[in-house]
Amino acid sequence: MKTIPITILFGLCLSVVQVFATESLLVKDGQPRAEIVIAEQPPRTTRLAAADLQTYVEKISGAKLPIATEPSEDVPVQIYVGESKHAEKLGITAEGLKYGAYRIVSGDNWLVLVGDDMDFVPIEPWPRSNNDIVSGKMQKAWNEITGEHWGYTHSQLRKHYTGATGLFGTPNEQHVDKDGNVNVWGFDERGSFNAVCGFLRSLGVRWYLPGELGEIVPDMETIPMPKIDQTVRPDFPLRTINFRFGVYGRDAAMWAMRLGVRQPYGRQAAHGLHHMTRNEHTLTNHPEWFALYGGKRHTQVGQRLNQLCYSNEKLLQETVRFVRAQFDHFDMDVVSVMPPDGYTAICQCDLCEGKDTPDRGYRGAFSDYVWEFVNHVAKEVSKTHPDRMISNCAYGTYTQPPQNTVKLEPNVQVIIVGGRRPTSEARDEIRQLRKDWTAKTDNPIVVFENYPFTGRGFYLPAYIPRVMGESINATKGVSRGEDIWLTMDFGENAIGYNHFLVYFTARMYWGGKQQDVVPMFDEYCRLFYGPAENEMRAFFRYCEDNWHEMEKDKAKADRALELFAAAKKKVTYDGLPRPSKEQDADLATALEGHRTSSIYAKRLALIDNYLNGLRRKTRQLGQKRGPVPRLRLVGETRSEIVIDGKLDDEAWEKCPIAATGRLRELQTGRRPIFGTSFKTAWRGGNLYFAIRCEEHTGEKLNIATTKMGDQAMWYGDAVEILLDTESHSYYQIVVNPSGARIDLDRGADRSNWNRWDSKAEVATQVADDSWTIEIRIPVVQDENDPLHLVIGRKPTQSLPWHVNLCRQRIRENGTEYSAFSPTGTKGFHELMKFAHFYDGRSHTFDADPTVTDYLIAERAANELVRERKLDEALAAYLALAAGDNVNEYQNSAALEQAALCARSLQDYDRATQLADQIPIEAVAGAVRMQNLLAQRKWNELIEQYGNEDFTQWPFWKAGEAHHYRGRAFSVTGRGREAEADLEKALELTTDSRARMDIWLVFGENREHNLKDDAAALEAYQQIAEASKSTGSATYYRGIQCAARMLRKAGEFEKALATLRKVDIAKLRGHWNGSMLLALGETLKAAGQNDEALAAYQEVLADDTVIPQHREAAQKAIQMMKASE
Repeated sequence: MKTIPITILFGLCLSVVQVFATESLLVKDGQPRAEIVIAEQPPRTTRLAAADLQTYVEKISGAKLPIATEPSEDVPVQIYVGESKHAEKLGITAEGLKYGAYRIVSGDNWLVLVGDDMDFVPIEPWPRSNNDIVSGKMQKAWNEITGEHWGYTHSQLRKHYTGATGLFGTPNEQHVDKDGNVNVWGFDERGSFNAVCGFLRSLGVRWYLPGELGEIVPDMETIPMPKIDQTVRPDFPLRTINFRFGVYGRDAAMWAMRLGVRQPYGRQAAHGLHHMTRNEHTLTNHPEWFALYGGKRHTQVGQRLNQLCYSNEKLLQETVRFVRAQFDHFDMDVVSVMPPDGYTAICQCDLCEGKDTPDRGYRGAFSDYVWEFVNHVAKEVSKTHPDRMISNCAYGTYTQPPQNTVKLEPNVQVIIVGGRRPTSEARDEIRQLRKDWTAKTDNPIVVFENYPFTGRGFYLPAYIPRVMGESINATKGVSRGEDIWLTMDFGENAIGYNHFLVYFTARMYWGGKQQDVVPMFDEYCRLFYGPAENEMRAFFRYCEDNWHEMEKDKAKADRALELFAAAKKKVTYDGLPRPSKEQDADLATALEGHRTSSIYAKRLALIDNYLNGLRRKTRQLGQKRGPVPRLRLVGETRSEIVIDGKLDDEAWEKCPIAATGRLRELQTGRRPIFGTSFKTAWRGGNLYFAIRCEEHTGEKLNIATTKMGDQAMWYGDAVEILLDTESHSYYQIVVNPSGARIDLDRGADRSNWNRWDSKAEVATQVADDSWTIEIRIPVVQDENDPLHLVIGRKPTQSLPWHVNLCRQRIRENGTEYSAFSPTGTKGFHELMKFAHFYDGRSHTFDADPTVTDYLIAERAANELVRERKLDEALAAYLALAAGDNVNEYQNSAALEQAALCARSLQDYDRATQLADQIPIEAVAGAVRMQNLLAQRKWNELIEQYGNEDFTQWPFWKAGEAHHYRGRAFSVTGRGREAEADLEKALELTTDSRARMDIWLVFGENREHNLKDDAAALEAYQQIAEASKSTGSATYYRGIQCAARMLRKAGEFEKALATLRKVDIAKLRGHWNGSMLLALGETLKAAGQNDEALAAYQEVLADDTVIPQHREAAQKAIQMMKASE
């Protein structure tokens, strides 16, 4: 893409030691005077380099240089690309040009662009398709090679090839794609390609984005041949940015190569032990290899992560064998022995006892423990493979160097995660971390960075060229290179940010310590944004200095948007680029000549799209808190509260309703299967909570630890108290059933979260059907000791706190999260969702009506259902399911409600379609069962689900499944099977209305199938004696059934008393008629004919009753009169 003529661009070229020979021209007046010569059988990337040189010379000058394998006598100049016999005759080879280094050298009539172009050859077995992985083909082949059951580690290999992997290495291999582009592997060496790109950069070509929109290409009718002899070496052998050539498209792959990145084959970085051990065979047959938490080995099949026991000798020896096998078969250079991700709790077995170092803080707590294992593996491996290395990341709880090892083994590669961390403000801390690690190893370190993931919601304008440049330069000489991961989103939503990260990172990998990012950045602003150069420079510099604060500071976010808006005005009017008066005449002329391309406007549009996230944030920052619950203290309690976990103090027995609450399911706001209630009180500068967690009767609790501060707590049952006081935001106190506690100050830097101590007094009690927490949290106003106690004042209406109480219940067959104020997300830590907490009179806090989220939208849809606007409700639930930020659980819940609406509308085909769209299979199964019940397809339900093992379903859905199948068994006369299912359903159901439904089916099954009237009456009476949901249809039916059974037994007074639990006079319509008929029939059976007649006449007097009830009343009256 020609954008700016050479008169403007030539002065912008990268400095290259060269003198142009007047007599040697590659192109003259748009006509070729040179040819490109390559070897007769060149490597893939040599052909790619030659093609790219041809393409860009033509873009620059209009002249297409021919590509040949022999020099032509009638062509004045030869450009030799890659190694060949012709270049060798000139004494030019790629010898010594390692890791992508290249040489550019010229003579009187020749130019050589050369480097190492070695072709990568994949080692079998390797997957040609995803089916080779999911079918188990690769794993089976690997098992046969090793005789073991280690995980296969090369599942992603095929994604690094641009062509058809199924044809690679066959006679039908696609050497070029349909457009004639050379197919390559990301693991191919590209020295000559780098040389071509270096030469093109010297002419003024730049690649800021994938594709033509990102190109800067000069206009040059004549291209002189330089007199040059230059060798360029990269600063790092490893220059990996997570491009996968076969995944992200041709433009992205070419962009990566043109920037000079390098991802060599044969190295592993992260979580190698996860790949080795996470398979069913190992989990089942070697449980002792896995960590012990709460008396259980971490071996649950299907669990995302399974942590290990690094004191187990057999695990160590197996790891050594695993590493050696990878060296021997796959010719690996570096094999990872890093623990699985999410490693926050040390194994609790006797061998591991005391091996952690919690006094070193979170980032050093397991350093001695993990790195001792790594070092031992390295020592054993070096006996057979002294020239190969094993790697481990300095990461999470083992980020800091070990203190129990003076020096690591010489074959250990340390990879520091966040070893440069350009977006962190803790620059000194990061430099010290690198320094500490270099003292522990004689090998250069490797830096592993997770750049901000736009695909996971990052939206801030962290345009930080100076920090990136300075931080990369700081690692030159001590680092082997970098492994960078970021969201490879090159679509319009994120490329406006991601291209910036990638470009400046990749180009800073070259040029030595003297490489200066500032001129590079200034050039980028000038070339890429043309008339908006100055405004964009101001925008980027402001963002670099202030982006951290924009997440909380609306003024700074708004200022950034204002600066960008000023830039937009410089490049567009009526959708076309606007030449700037401030630019020099040549540039203005050039821009005016290219107005119709709108090139600068298109580039700014990409950043404009990315900034939509910041715009949404500024709107949010301008919002107040949305609708959230209130928790209100009513003065101070005067009675003493003894912290013993019994919850029997007077303060709790007389606790005002306003100071109590119940938890709801975290993501949807529904009632959880196992509920949690709490009470709160204030006394003498102390905040108290009494918490009761309902449980499955008789089931053992999941107690992951009994130790204070043990991070294993997150693997088990726990309650979290989150306190955002008027003075500090915010504290987190976590308690489990054993009374173990973790305190975190979330307002501190993450590395200091665990240093805070709440000094809370805690007691717990465990019962058969519940467990309780009683806690006293001291509160002080003095801010001089931030490491102890909650800092704040007693909350008031004018200075309220914001709090949340949350619970996690973790079992092998599911996890349930609940909160007093549901967040509508997967996590508890959503500050703007915390509830209002204050002392004083009843008060309604303002809720910003502009706040929207899943919970608010779901409540609106639920209201439509209550109003019987079912078509509108169905549409609302479908819109909810399709929302941008809806997760799998919420999507399933919304579609479940949509299917309910469809069934209510008797649109069973639609209900079936909706069930098929539900992503969580247990939810989909429950909806299918409901669909079949609604259509009275009892036998079909049993045929599909009669043998289903619902213990394998998540516990939060298993109760429903047992209920639905039990109902089908009951209707089809299979009483014993129904009884068994209903008993299970009752165990796993806590919702009062759902329990009523189950008891009703119990009663009907016992009455009609088991012929057990006494048991049936017991079931119906469970409904009649209920204190909740007493206005439901099931309640009225239960009352009538209980009365009928009592009447049948001759217990007329009890039957009448049961019916009179309902205030029939307040009923209308169906239930008024139905209850009056039941009352009349019971009165008649009791011999109270006058009263019975009066009941029937009441039916006739109510014009809201249905015709069937009116007819039944008339018939009953006639029969009574006829019998007189």
